[in-house]
Amino acid sequence: MKQQRLAWSGWIAAAGLAGVMVGSGFQATSIKLGVVDLNGVIDKSEVGKLAKKNFDDMKKSRESLLEFIDQYRILTIEQATRIKDLMLKKERTKPEDAELDRIKADVIATSKRSQELATKANLTPEERTLVEDFSRRSQIINDLSNRWLREFSDEMRNWMSDRKDENYQKARIAVNEVAAKEGYTIIFEGTVALYGANDITDPTLAALNAKP
Repeated sequence: MKQQRLAWSGWIAAAGLAGVMVGSGFQATSIKLGVVDLNGVIDKSEVGKLAKKNFDDMKKSRESLLEFIDQYRILTIEQATRIKDLMLKKERTKPEDAELDRIKADVIATSKRSQELATKANLTPEERTLVEDFSRRSQIINDLSNRWLREFSDEMRNWMSDRKDENYQKARIAVNEVAAKEGYTIIFEGTVALYGANDITDPTLAALNAKP
């Protein structure tokens, strides 16, 4: 069976276009130029690292759920829904861990029973009914899995966009603080090589990490 994956490459897209000017608002008699790698600041910052970890954790739990129900397609809707609730919960209690293990074990046992019936030559009427039920479940779970994949993709894309915007604004505030403190007239955001400009990426990272 195919394994469904949430296809995202990299947690954060470019925060802005190279060369976009960030004005410090500092009034000076001479022009003092600076450059900052804003994407690098965000990626290396504590808030950026935390966001990436949370993103990776969310992605992993959703992929694990999709892979499980894709492998064992004889779940009931009730089982699939409860497994989803438990697997996507950020912090589970020990009783919830035990419940999740128990439901998974039941599903795996049912899957083995389904495989046994699939190779049995002469089925009883009750067994035929069970095989038909397993077949219906498989189709229902296949549709459910595809729907969840779309929902998770949209959810994670929106989450990632929100975190990117939040952290970009925090990084810009840190840039402005460094620019005002050190007397810069204009800060160019990006990795452009600007003659005579000073790189304030490291002090901006320090300023961002210093925030609560």
